[in-house]
Amino acid sequence: MSQTQDTPEQGPAGQDSMHRELNLMRNHCRDLELKYEISRLLYNELDYSRLLNLILDRLMDILRAERGFIVTGRPDSFQIKVARNLDGELEGQDNRIVSRTIVRQVLETGQPLFVNNAQEEDQYSSSRSIVDLGLRSILCVPLIIGERPYGAIYVENRSVSACFMQKDLQLLLELSELSANSIKNALNFLELSRGHAERSSTRIGESLRQEYDFSMIVGKSKKMVEVMELAARVAPTDATVLITGDSGTGKELIARSIFLNSKRKDKPFLTINCGALPTGLLESELFGHVKGSFTGAVATKIGRFEAADEGTIFLDEVAEMPPELQVKLLRVLQFGEFEKVGSYKLQRVDVRIIAATNKRLPDLVAQGTFREDLYYRLKIVEIHFPPLRERPDDIPLLIDHFILKHSEALGKTIAGADPQFVRTIQHYQFPGNIRELEGIIQRAIILSRDNYISETELPPDILESSRPAQAAAVPGHSVPVARNNDELKLAREEATARAVTEVERAFLEAVLEESGGNISRASKLTGMNRSLFQRLVKKHGFQSERDKHRQA
Repeated sequence: MSQTQDTPEQGPAGQDSMHRELNLMRNHCRDLELKYEISRLLYNELDYSRLLNLILDRLMDILRAERGFIVTGRPDSFQIKVARNLDGELEGQDNRIVSRTIVRQVLETGQPLFVNNAQEEDQYSSSRSIVDLGLRSILCVPLIIGERPYGAIYVENRSVSACFMQKDLQLLLELSELSANSIKNALNFLELSRGHAERSSTRIGESLRQEYDFSMIVGKSKKMVEVMELAARVAPTDATVLITGDSGTGKELIARSIFLNSKRKDKPFLTINCGALPTGLLESELFGHVKGSFTGAVATKIGRFEAADEGTIFLDEVAEMPPELQVKLLRVLQFGEFEKVGSYKLQRVDVRIIAATNKRLPDLVAQGTFREDLYYRLKIVEIHFPPLRERPDDIPLLIDHFILKHSEALGKTIAGADPQFVRTIQHYQFPGNIRELEGIIQRAIILSRDNYISETELPPDILESSRPAQAAAVPGHSVPVARNNDELKLAREEATARAVTEVERAFLEAVLEESGGNISRASKLTGMNRSLFQRLVKKHGFQSERDKHRQA
């Protein structure tokens, strides 16, 4: 009896081999389709923040890691931009912790890391962060933009060792490359948008300064232009204005600017700090008193409201006003009348009131320390003055302003500040706002040995806290400037179209290579209609095997 042998072409062994090959091919095509679909999603999202969230959401779906992060910045000062677990976004600083050892190594070398069991590997088992976090399986790959890492994608599992495989690392590397390209597009678009917004804001600011007197306001940032725009609209009216903002931001300056642009500008402008005087003295300062009304009242005194008749009064730190005086202020706002201390005679007055506070009045109303009816009377128009940390673009202008203001008075000839001084100070948070900046410039002028103030004249605590993080812009990549909304829209459409074309071409190239150039086979592998697939092939200039044979 002759014994037959199975061949690759026939019999069970041959069939198993064919099935394995077919399954590998199908898995490969599924990976290609997955990358193609993710590429389309990523390239169509040009909002930087939403893009980072989208990237991590899709990666967490694919890898099923316990936690995932996207970090950006330098090895020694990176920041976590997005954090996820399987249930969604990670909240709280205690949950947003990664192995700094792993991330630092990836950002320094630009090479991926694949750790099966960090607790047992000598290289990592001594790392405090890895031990404290109980980390086991870790994948971390760089996001390369230009020639160096812009950031990294980091996924981990604390409970299971070796939960990731080599193919997971390879997939993550390929997706990180797609993600990096998308992030670069989003950063470019962000710069286009910022440039357009800044130019629009600058034009509005220049127009406002030509039409109104804002000579006391130093700044051209978008937030400052918004403040000036609102002040210009309310200035010609008699509406009561409430100015809110942190201490030291310059709230009195915007109050004076409103006064200078009002119809009362030729009348008195008087100020009083409601938190600087005890209740009895404050009442006398505001409303005046009659002779003999209290010990020491040797003569009748005119108060600020009476002295400011037909003009404007600025009530600074109005939240500090005692409740018994709040009632009297409310009467002035409602009826334009008051009584002097020690008198029962009502006096009428025509005064515009501008108030300011660094506290949240709604919170004080809820606590019962500030009258609700007074709050609503004061905030007919509310202007929020932004803190200095929210408008770093204004800092160079303010530096020049304070150098000009103080250098001569201090007996120095200072021409300006060197660029590193400006860059360092722009990264400082300024808890004391403009008042603090003015003191820093005065100190630098006093300590300066030449005609430029430099970083060496900054206080040590500012140097320590102002270490600048890596800039968000891509190094060495110039960004075109869009001059109007139409150009901005066109730039976005062109960027998206180019990106989608690149992805389509890469996808088709890989599938045609896998199918040996056979259109029918390639379309079946992708699940596409053959005619649609053929149109895509022609669109991108690929040739099928049949076309190649015809030309031959």
